[in-house]
Amino acid sequence: MWAIKWFLSVIVILVILGFALQNSEQTVSVVFLSDTWKYDSVQLWMVIYMSFGLGVLFWLMVSIFQVLELKNEIRRLKKNRHEMESELDSLRNLSIGDDDPEFGMKEEGV
Repeated sequence: MWAIKWFLSVIVILVILGFALQNSEQTVSVVFLSDTWKYDSVQLWMVIYMSFGLGVLFWLMVSIFQVLELKNEIRRLKKNRHEMESELDSLRNLSIGDDDPEFGMKEEGV
């Protein structure tokens, strides 16, 4: 299995390098936030990779918050389950006669 992962990794890296080398001569101008950051001659592959990298960082931040929210929910559900199990155990250990005061009176009258 590890050989397949390495093989696919090498293929992906070669495709990325091939894309970057084919677009190494293309330049574009980038304007961000209405002339706050303006770059006139930036290579196209650099713009694409920077956009991809920022997208990955944004995805990472969103997924971290989702994981923390899910862990909090798991903790809450475990606590709720523990409380329910405790209540169920106490109900299982409860004697039938202890719960009904009339039960004791019937036995005494017999």
